Amino acid sequence: MRALPLSIFEDKRIGNCSNNGISSRYNQVLLIHEEGHVVIDEENPPENLVRLVKCKMFGKEYMHLEPYKPVQSGCVGYMMGGTYASSCDSRFWRISNYPLPIHDRQETQEMYNKMSN
Repeated sequence: MRALPLSIFEDKRIGNCSNNGISSRYNQVLLIHEEGHVVIDEENPPENLVRLVKCKMFGKEYMHLEPYKPVQSGCVGYMMGGTYASSCDSRFWRISNYPLPIHDRQETQEMYNKMSN
């Protein structure tokens, strides 16, 4: 497996809101990419390895990055934590013309319910 390193960007006025997600502990993520120059050990992938997720929202394609590691037991799925990732590498710009949101925040259902009230 191969990956591209991407820099992490966050709003320094409010800080990291990922609830201790990978964007709070690293200054870059590694995006799985077949043309990447970083070789990944599939048996022991790094914690900051992410995958590209594409879905439809409001009739348009939406792309974001999610940790490769599965969501912790007892937590709802990954959600946006206020950070973005990008690179000046042309291989990234073939994927996206803009920085991509990092969905690395995890919450228990109880915490999610308290915060959405």
